[in-house]
Amino acid sequence: MLHTQPPDGTESGTWNSDAKDLPETQLLLNSLFQDHAVFQKGASIPVWGKAAPNRRICCSLGGVSSVAVSNAEGRFFLRLPPLEAGGPFELKIRQLPDGPERILHDVWIGEVYLASGQSNMELPLNALREYVEMCASGELDRASVHYFKVPKTAYPVQAEDAHGVWQVASAESAGGFSGMAFLFARGLAERTGCKVGIIEASLGGTGAECWISREGLMKNSVWSRRVEAFDCKKYDPAMYEHLPAGKLMPAPDEQIMQGIRTLFPAPLPNEGVKAGFAEPDYDDADWESMELPDSWTLAGYRHAGVFWFRRGVELPQECRGRELTLSLGAVDKGDITYFNGIEIGRTGDGIDLAPTFQPRVYRIPGELVRAGRNVIAVRAASQVSIVMDGGLIGPAEQMFLKTPEKQIPLTGSWKLRQEHDCGNAGSDFIPQCGPGEPHTMHTLFDNMIHPLIPYALRGVLWYQGECNAISGAEGYQELLENLIDDWRGHWGQRRLDFLIIQLPGYQRRRTVSIHSQWALLREAQYLAGCSRDAEVIVSYDTGDENDLHPRDKHPVALRAAERAAALISGREVPRSPVFSLVTFSGNVLRIRFETWGGRLVFHGEPSGFAICGADGVFYPAEARIISDNELEVFHPGLPEPTAVYYAWSNFPTGNLYGDSGLPAVPFRWVRQPAFA
Repeated sequence: MLHTQPPDGTESGTWNSDAKDLPETQLLLNSLFQDHAVFQKGASIPVWGKAAPNRRICCSLGGVSSVAVSNAEGRFFLRLPPLEAGGPFELKIRQLPDGPERILHDVWIGEVYLASGQSNMELPLNALREYVEMCASGELDRASVHYFKVPKTAYPVQAEDAHGVWQVASAESAGGFSGMAFLFARGLAERTGCKVGIIEASLGGTGAECWISREGLMKNSVWSRRVEAFDCKKYDPAMYEHLPAGKLMPAPDEQIMQGIRTLFPAPLPNEGVKAGFAEPDYDDADWESMELPDSWTLAGYRHAGVFWFRRGVELPQECRGRELTLSLGAVDKGDITYFNGIEIGRTGDGIDLAPTFQPRVYRIPGELVRAGRNVIAVRAASQVSIVMDGGLIGPAEQMFLKTPEKQIPLTGSWKLRQEHDCGNAGSDFIPQCGPGEPHTMHTLFDNMIHPLIPYALRGVLWYQGECNAISGAEGYQELLENLIDDWRGHWGQRRLDFLIIQLPGYQRRRTVSIHSQWALLREAQYLAGCSRDAEVIVSYDTGDENDLHPRDKHPVALRAAERAAALISGREVPRSPVFSLVTFSGNVLRIRFETWGGRLVFHGEPSGFAICGADGVFYPAEARIISDNELEVFHPGLPEPTAVYYAWSNFPTGNLYGDSGLPAVPFRWVRQPAFA
């Protein structure tokens, strides 16, 4: 549930009340300070809250103490000296000389991480494949993990309190924790031998711009202009005239759809059917070709819109006049489907998100079925850039024509033509939805990150990017750099550890797709990590072709835990091999990697490399390892390769690893290295 109004109340009073009005008997703490809290070892421990004005406040923990004086508004802030890992302790806060006292029990000193991002971070532990087994084995009860979940909140006023609760991991409590965050924390606890505190603040379907402060966004070359434009109109009543009277904002999805329908009050006219696109004798020789299932973004069409897809199917004489079944798999977001020029079914309208992943299965009346060539035509409409963009997205096993005798696969080459170009409508609209809508720029920073500052952290686990890949990945590097700088600045920790989880594999596996926004975003994640001294966790070798949210997060979580533990201890541990140099030897490209003292290996037959010549046509390339850190890539029929791509698709086939078991970082080289 997402709160559109700030939750109110704490264990000992109302946080939002004016501290000047607090009675002498009341002492309020930010909700981060509760039983079972974990504080960062080796760092000063900030403690803050509210008391009566101008009162001395004493705080003690583990043999150290500190005193502060509340200001005229009753607010107080103090820092305890750093402590080493251990516990359990009691944290005592008292108003001197004989005022109210708060005592927190089961308090620990350990490692504290903020886990944030969108749906792959939010996905709960009980949605993962191994959850039941973990419960049965007792693993959850033995985990040295304490967990604080920030409620999902969107409100047009910057929040002061996080309004969460610290929980101890157990079979009863852990199911609702973020699966990625919990597995990371458990792995880190095992490697460090101390308690790990995880503060989770995540929300599915959100862009990085939602998690950056207004000040941070103003440092971005693109988003600064958007913020200024939004500031000029965000309090304009016209922005909300479509909302119900007396209600600032409905539920987020409802508000988005209401806004989208102001842009698209009705589906776009079907001009293609008027032009004969559905007719079996229509000449589509000048149409482009596209391999399906796939989204049209991977064919180089970056915008939402309406596209037609056509494919001929040869049927034997015995099928004539017999009823058939057409299965297309999922279509993003709406379709009208024709067989030999006659409509046989439709689902969705091109705007509504709900039908996107609904399998399309249509009956073909016998009177439409001919012997010989028959034509399937699909008008696929995705008028808003929110989910996939767009077309016949599969999966492959659900794309077939079923006759009484057999099942004919419909994967492979289809003809493609654009009918309408809708730009980035939808993804451009969402940041403008208005105050309190969670997808609005800096709203989630204001509501879910700001209340945590300056609670001491070791680092951040960041798992986000799918939403920005949909709206366009080109500006993501700068946006992620802004976020890292913004959070480090607000916490006053210039060296705050950042671990960035790269996007996993998704959709059909392929060697190369030069238009893949997921590949481009992975590159942006890597480059941002390099420029900001952050750690990037490679994960394209994990994932699920048919599920945006892979249910096995163990491998990636453990890679992140290993890197985090190495940063804490200062010891060297294996890293993913990183491309460093390309040289030529005839038609062979020699590629050197930084392997950190390890050696390159292929897991199976070499795969994942593609090269092209001056004509820009890519071919799957052969590859062979020639030394610990070098390999050769070539194609027998390509004398002068001009570019090489590795693991460059939504779900790459690449299988190059270090001997430590970590996958090589995806890369592209075109005349000049993409990764310096």
